[in-house]
Amino acid sequence: MKSCENAVEPNDPGTYGNTAPLHRGMSIKEFDNAYDYAAELKRFAREVGITAGNFRKVELEALIREFLQTGKVPDRKPVMPRKPGEARDVLKPDTVVTNYVGDKTTKAFLLDLVQAAAPGLGIKSGQWYWLNDWRRQQQEACLRFTYGDMADHLRSLMQTEGRLPQIPSARMNNFITAFRADPDNASISREGMLAAWMWLKVQPGPSTYTEFCRLTPQSSQ
Repeated sequence: MKSCENAVEPNDPGTYGNTAPLHRGMSIKEFDNAYDYAAELKRFAREVGITAGNFRKVELEALIREFLQTGKVPDRKPVMPRKPGEARDVLKPDTVVTNYVGDKTTKAFLLDLVQAAAPGLGIKSGQWYWLNDWRRQQQEACLRFTYGDMADHLRSLMQTEGRLPQIPSARMNNFITAFRADPDNASISREGMLAAWMWLKVQPGPSTYTEFCRLTPQSSQ
């Protein structure tokens, strides 16, 4: 069994310290090996002149990586899902997506369209992330598409064989998924798992479960 629960000493005040703060002179390797929360990325982006807007964490990471590599502020601007002050779209299949709101009402409407075309189709983990990713790409390209088109794309995601791709940059979630999937960790508590993550994210190198296993020695029972 891996010595996961003993990988971190909860009472050690240095254990939960943050990685080195983001700064203009850091290398790409230093940036990629660090783990920064979305709030930290947005703060640094604004500090160097990048428009953070509604960019997702993975997009902010890409923009900051470009800045660190070139020394120039990327000119890409976020595309908002709706126009300020305007009412949300009327939810009909032929409505052109203009003022999108990704709430429970919209999701239920899209699922109703999917079930009408493919009754009994099951939910896929990550389907809403990848649907939102597709919608953003259409809006950034100024393409015309409807809620019926969104339902069709959602259905194609739900019909995908096997798992959908892991969500980019969701390193903590990916770590937890892989940690729980390892039978060696079956007896480890949630607190032990989170302690393992907190330990890993302040180590040099990628914050992945593979790296955790490499850094954590095996111990016999």
